[in-house]
Amino acid sequence: MSEGIKSAEPGETASTTPVELRVRAQYGQLPVLRTMAEAIAVLADFDLDAVSDVKLAVDEVCSQLIRDAAGGTDLICRFQLVDDALHVHAWTDTVSVHVPDKQGFGWHVLRTLTDSLTVNHEPTDRGTVRTTIAFTRVRGGDG
Repeated sequence: MSEGIKSAEPGETASTTPVELRVRAQYGQLPVLRTMAEAIAVLADFDLDAVSDVKLAVDEVCSQLIRDAAGGTDLICRFQLVDDALHVHAWTDTVSVHVPDKQGFGWHVLRTLTDSLTVNHEPTDRGTVRTTIAFTRVRGGDG
């Protein structure tokens, strides 16, 4: 197991330092984000189904953010394991507050794959909106 992502022994609380990845908000960066999500979930001893769920959830979250990203912005994805839960936060500056499409199929998929799911919008001084989508996947949970 890696030093940064580790499981708790029975009766202990495991908390790790967040792992953060910053890429240009472009679809071509999705393979890098999926690979990072997969590696972290594997190192955190998630079962294969949960690893797939995390990877697919990261892909959907980041795709929705990239779709509405302001030109020339970065997308940041932060992963942190706390106890048996992997917390993922992804954010970028978007051009509107209409991300994500909560009526769409992608949002339904995200709600199915994750144990919690939130969205936050904050106006920036550049005329954009900092949109953050966060989810949690519990190790051994049903998603």
